[in-house]
Amino acid sequence: MSVTTAVFQQGKRMRFLWLAVPLLLTPILLSQSAWPPEARPRQAIEFVGSAFIILCIAGRCWASLYIGGHKNRDLITDGPYKYTRNPLYFFSSLGLAGIGLTFGSLAIAALYFSFGYLVFAYVSARESTALDGLFGDSYREYCREVPAFFPRLRRSAGDAAQQSPMTFNPAALKRTAIDSSCFLLAIPGSELIETLRLAGLLKPILHLF
Repeated sequence: MSVTTAVFQQGKRMRFLWLAVPLLLTPILLSQSAWPPEARPRQAIEFVGSAFIILCIAGRCWASLYIGGHKNRDLITDGPYKYTRNPLYFFSSLGLAGIGLTFGSLAIAALYFSFGYLVFAYVSARESTALDGLFGDSYREYCREVPAFFPRLRRSAGDAAQQSPMTFNPAALKRTAIDSSCFLLAIPGSELIETLRLAGLLKPILHLF
């Protein structure tokens, strides 16, 4: 098995994330926001959480416009890839934080973001090995200019000159949009869990800010 084949196993990655869902649900089911539902801080936090989820979906679709159909074939350095080498992973982690915020908890949001960061940091490190083998010096220069995860907001002077024409892949964008829409389930999910708590069917054991 080649290095590239061993590293880019999207199916295994998605199965791992689905297996992690019960683990991620545990703090939500066993805890409750320390703020009451009508409290302004909680309402503000939940609003920010919804905004993070929308930003996650938009950011993932933006990245898909550039990477769709090119992964493992071309070194993409335009669009969101000018700011971070892994925009899909960054926006996914932001979406995970948004899920925690929709449940009114800063602690759960931090936990979810940290989980996403650690998982995707491991995955991206393995991918980086394959990309180095595929693109050599070009990729190493790209790594020196662009951070692996947290976006670099400052653009270098040569960014505009390095832009190449973008080819649009409708199938890849559609697939990313459908996958990303799963983050939206957190919004009605938070309402459902709050209803179950008010009905006495779900009793939290922790209260978290």
